[in-house]
Amino acid sequence: YLDGAIMAVPPAIGTDEAVILHSGPQPDFETHKSTLEALGTITYLGADPGLASLYDVAGLAMMWSVLNAWLQGTAMLRTAGVDAATYAPFAQQIATGVAGWLPGYAEQVDSDNFTAEVSALETDARAMEHLIEESEALGVNAELPKLLKTMADRALAAGHGGEQYPVLIEEFTKPAPA
Repeated sequence: YLDGAIMAVPPAIGTDEAVILHSGPQPDFETHKSTLEALGTITYLGADPGLASLYDVAGLAMMWSVLNAWLQGTAMLRTAGVDAATYAPFAQQIATGVAGWLPGYAEQVDSDNFTAEVSALETDARAMEHLIEESEALGVNAELPKLLKTMADRALAAGHGGEQYPVLIEEFTKPAPA
């Protein structure tokens, strides 16, 4: 069994922009590789057939998180008369910068070492509180930053205030509190 996940909008199918993930037995992937390449840029993830599907939902988590953060900022700036198109290039620059942190954060998560190299979680939590206060002062929905702050507060209560932001992996890897 070879599984696949299409990480593209329909018009991108057949172009290099279409990212298509595959998992399952490598011999099966190799047998069909030339056919699959016609669909877009293909990536083989490993023998576990569930990996393509898991990468798919992990990608959706990333996509919606980025888009929702952009919408939060857009809603705040709209209160000052700034339109979404004006904010978009700045937001794109921020998103690109944050994406650059991922390899270093991945090292911290994989090594379970969250030494604060840039800022500590307690500093980030104060900035989250500021985001909540500003959102509420502007009359903008603050549910998303409150959720993030709630997770950070649990990590702070567990004694992780002096560690770097990726320590929140511990909050993401356990079930939500009842």
